[in-house]
Amino acid sequence: MPETRREIEDRFINEWGLLANAWGVSPLLGRIHGLLLLIGRPMTAEEVCERLDISRASASVQLNAILGWGLARRMYLPGDRRQHYLAEPEPWTWFRRAVRVRKEREFDPVIAGLNDAAAEAQRVAQSAGDQELGGEAERLAYLLKFVRLFFGGIETFLQIEPAALQAFLRLGDDEEAQRSRSS
Repeated sequence: MPETRREIEDRFINEWGLLANAWGVSPLLGRIHGLLLLIGRPMTAEEVCERLDISRASASVQLNAILGWGLARRMYLPGDRRQHYLAEPEPWTWFRRAVRVRKEREFDPVIAGLNDAAAEAQRVAQSAGDQELGGEAERLAYLLKFVRLFFGGIETFLQIEPAALQAFLRLGDDEEAQRSRSS
C-alpha cells in the first residue's frame, strides 16, 4: 500500500534527525530543521510543536540552536505578531554556515589548546634540557602542522563559491559513472 503524504514527511523528518545525530547534533534539532526544509514556508513554534508532537520548551531551545547555526532565520509576517522560522533553502549556504560555526565553536579552541601545549612542551624541554620531552615536543609540532593543514583545507573549502564546488564534486561523480559503465 502506498505511503501517505504524512508518512513520507515523517520518514524524511526522522531520517534528517538521524543524519543530524551522526554529525553530533541533537536529533530533535535535525527533525525540526528537516520539517522547516520540507515545508518550505515560515512556521511558528506552535506549528512545529504540533507537527512534531514536542513541548514548547524543547522547540524553543532547538529553534534557537537552529538560528545559531545559521540554518534558518526568524521573521515576522504582516498582520501576525508571532515569530516565524524559515529554513535557509539553499543547502550549500546552510551547510557552509554549519561547518563554519562548528569549526569556530569546536575546532578553533582545540587548535589553540594544541598550540599552547606544543609551545609549552618546546619551552620546558629547552629550558630543562629534557631530551625525552624534546622528542614529545617535536611530535606535537608535527601533529599540529597536520592539524593546521587539515583545517586550512576546510577554510579553503568554505571560501570556494558553491557553483565551483558543485562542478568539482561532479567530476568525482562523472569518473565513478565512467568506471561503472566500463566494468
